[in-house]
Amino acid sequence: MTDTKAGQLRMELELSPKSIHHAKRIAMESVRLWGADEDSADVGLTVAELLTNVLQHALPADGRETKVATCLVQRVPGGIAVVVHDDDSTPPVLRVSDHESLGGRGLQLISALATHFSVAPSFPGKDVTALFLRGRETASNAAA
Repeated sequence: MTDTKAGQLRMELELSPKSIHHAKRIAMESVRLWGADEDSADVGLTVAELLTNVLQHALPADGRETKVATCLVQRVPGGIAVVVHDDDSTPPVLRVSDHESLGGRGLQLISALATHFSVAPSFPGKDVTALFLRGRETASNAAA
């Protein structure tokens, strides 16, 4: 299910590679419609990476066979917020990948692109948030 309001996109998804691809495209187009073209690619990549993490690593809720997540993309003062909620309370792990690994770089990439990246408990699981604010240092630059 997709719900859109001015400056806000909310998607409830049964996760699969295909639904993640569509969510990425819808998020990118929504951000463009809001006039934030410069954030479109970063937001799309973030939506895809966070939803892929849920698909690959989260435990399904209530004995379901499919994994579900809610993705919120919203205009905020000065930028765009992306929040992905799933029902597994286990936080994502920022891994250090070697040069030959094919995966494990998604959270590193998001934390490099986003101004702020955080994980918070949200019953019955967690919210993973990435903020893209213009005119401010990225999270990785601010920590240096």
